[in-house]
Formats: sequence, structure tokens, C-alpha cells
Amino acid sequence: MKKITLKKNGFIRFCFVLFLFSILISGLAFVHSVQATTATVSVFPSTVTASVGQNFSIDVNIANVFDLYGWEFKLSWNASLLDAVNAVEGPFLKAGGSTYFTYRLNATAGYLIADCTLLGMVPGVSGNGTLTTITFYVKNGGECPLDLYHLILLNSIEQPIPSLAVDGYGYFTPPHDVAVTDVSASPITVLPGDIVNINVTIQNQGSYAEVFNVTVYANSQVIGVQSVSLSSGSSTIITFAWNTTGFGKGDYTVSASASVVPGEVDTADNTKLADKVVTILYLGHDLAIIGVEPFKTVVGQGYSVYIAVTVKNYGVFSETFDTTVNANTTAIKTQPVTLASGDSAKLTFTWNTAGFAKGNYTISAYATPVFGEINEEDNRFVDSLVLVSCVGDVNGDKKTSIADIVLVIGKFGTTPASPDWNPNCDIDGNDKVTIGDIVITIGNFGNIWT
Repeated sequence: MKKITLKKNGFIRFCFVLFLFSILISGLAFVHSVQATTATVSVFPSTVTASVGQNFSIDVNIANVFDLYGWEFKLSWNASLLDAVNAVEGPFLKAGGSTYFTYRLNATAGYLIADCTLLGMVPGVSGNGTLTTITFYVKNGGECPLDLYHLILLNSIEQPIPSLAVDGYGYFTPPHDVAVTDVSASPITVLPGDIVNINVTIQNQGSYAEVFNVTVYANSQVIGVQSVSLSSGSSTIITFAWNTTGFGKGDYTVSASASVVPGEVDTADNTKLADKVVTILYLGHDLAIIGVEPFKTVVGQGYSVYIAVTVKNYGVFSETFDTTVNANTTAIKTQPVTLASGDSAKLTFTWNTAGFAKGNYTISAYATPVFGEINEEDNRFVDSLVLVSCVGDVNGDKKTSIADIVLVIGKFGTTPASPDWNPNCDIDGNDKVTIGDIVITIGNFGNIWT
């Protein structure tokens, strides 16, 4: 009886071991079948259509992959048609952890090599997703394949994963492009109710015949709209008659705008301003200050700042009058000026701040009304503030610190013609940042406005 029991227990153990072995074999067979599945890497969308002057992007996608740890591919195109702008990693591999992504671009030959890998002892990623996104710029019309090749996929034990690469294809069309190339108005000084003729030159710079609208504006008010039909490469001049009846006295910027045609990318040249403003006069005496511009926003106490004032005669008579500049309510200086009807002039005033307390000053200008002038509201123009501070303070924080010294040294040698000109750094006001300005700033280091 004991023997029979032992034999029975041994048979049961044998069956159990056989069962575990069969499960292991089945699991290995499943893993092998999954790993043997061919992953597909493809360009998406498979067909791209874009116009010259446009950017477009493609994704490089992966499907049916198991345990992807790293990848690399090469993508090529026709370099005479396209320029690659950049490539960025997609989200697929990032789902597995930290990654390292890089690409190498050969713009002349027209290809890039991109690769990416997970970092650390982590399993690979399985499924479908985007490996990378690549952006191109279309520089010429034509068509070409987006050829995907030299594809390498590795799993987490650095074994190759069977894969298939699927190319894309691009069709790149010539541009749609219309432009306003010139706007001119005549006459530019008129009385209310006069007619101003505006000539607008339009050009079709694209490769297709186009029908579009051209709209002309005086400031923001529409003067007129005309429909234009132009064949590729042609141009024409269209004329608008602006009846100024109902428009008040003042200066008007004339502009023309061509409507954007379907498929147009370059729209910056669809609008153009006339070189000169159109002035509508007042039937009487009328002076105005139309601009006040201090050359500095911060000036050291005892030093000078220039102030430019623009005056204009909107009346129909020649006028002689005085223009006065004020700092708060204190008159700085007065200049006489004579202007013919419709003329303007820019006057320069020098404000020596000696005797003025430190503080913010509102700068304004005033044109003394002439006999018979009714509208005096625009005879005064109030500008922004100028800070009179301690000498050497150029950033307006009411102290002369290392920051001011760095600013002045950084502008050494610059003049009003320099693109990075900062007039506050020209402490002595000689229209150039010199060693003298640096010495003045350093010599006043530590001054604090109290």
C-alpha cells in the first residue's frame, strides 16, 4: 500500500513538471513570435503637397514594434527643392524613460541621419507611435521622394528588430504671390473737398493668374476698392480718386493693400504705404505742435539734454510765431519760426538742467496762437517724462552703480547712427559715447539720490 502511494505521488510530480515545461515552451514561442514580427517605419503623411515659400512637417512613425530600445534611420530628399529646417524627437520612445536624441544634417546633399536611444537598464517600448518630426522649407517647385533607408531598430538586449521602411513623396507647387510695389499720392497738400489722385502699382509675382481686390486707405478709413486680374509675372497701375470732403484737418497716411490669394504664403508685400503723407488744410489760421522728443530719458543734474519739437502750419496763411518748451511749468527756451501754409519744421532746444532739482519732469511744447486762430487745442503737445538724476545714473535707478558703468562701457564708441545707440550713455552730450563719459560715470560711482 505504501509503494502504490509513492508511485502515485511520483506520477503527479512528473505531470506537474511536464505542465510547467509546456507553459515555458509556449511562452518562449510567444516571445519569439512577437519579436519576429516585422516593425514598420514610415513617412507620414505618405504624400505631401506644399507651395514654394511654405514650411511643412512630416512624422516618421513606427508600428507593430516590440521592445524597442533604440533606433536610427536616414532620410533623403532633393536638395534643389527642399531645405530641412529641424528635427525633433517624437513621444514614442520617451514613454519608456529618459532618452538621448540627435540628428546630423547634410543640406548640400539633401539628407539627415537621426537616431535615438533609451538610457539606463529599462525595458524597450512596444506598440505604435511617432519617432521624430522633421520640418522642411520649400524653395523651388517640383516633386521628389522622401526616401527612408538605412533603418536600424534594436531591442533592450541590443538585438536587431526586423523592420520595413516605407518612403513618402512630395509635390511642391510654384507660389501664389501678389504684391503692392508702389503707392503715390498727388497733390499732397489740399483743402477740404479737393481730389487726391492715388496711383497704386500691383504686381503678380507668382506663377498663376490671379484675381484679387486692392483697397486704399487714408489712415484707417477706406477710400476705395478695385478688383484686379493679373497674369503671372505681369503688373499694372490702378488709380483711385480720393474726395477729401468730410475729412478733417490733419496728416493722412495713404496705404494700399492687396487681398491674400488662395495659397499665398508671402503676404508681407501685400501692403505698402505712400512715401509722403497727405495734408488737409484748415480754411483759416491754424498752428499745431505735432511732436516733442527729448533725446534722453535720464540726464545727470547740471548736464544738458536736447529736445526736438515739430511744428506745423495747417492754415492757409503764412505765419510767424513763437514756440516754447517747458519742463513741468518752467519755460526752458523760446524760438521764433516762420512757416508757409502746409509746411512743418523740426526745432531743436537745449535744456541745461543746472539749477533744476532732481526729479521727473514732464516735457511739453507750446505754439503761441496767431491772430485769428480759433482751434488752439493742438497748439500744445505734452510728451513723456525726463528724469534729472545724479550724474552717472544712466539706467534711471537714482544711483550711480556698477550697472551704470557697465552700460556706458558697453556703448563705448557708439553714435546716434549706431543701431544700439543709447543717448543716456552720452553723458556729456557730444553725440558719441567716449572715454570721457566712462570717466564721468566712474568718477561719480556710489552717488545716491537722497
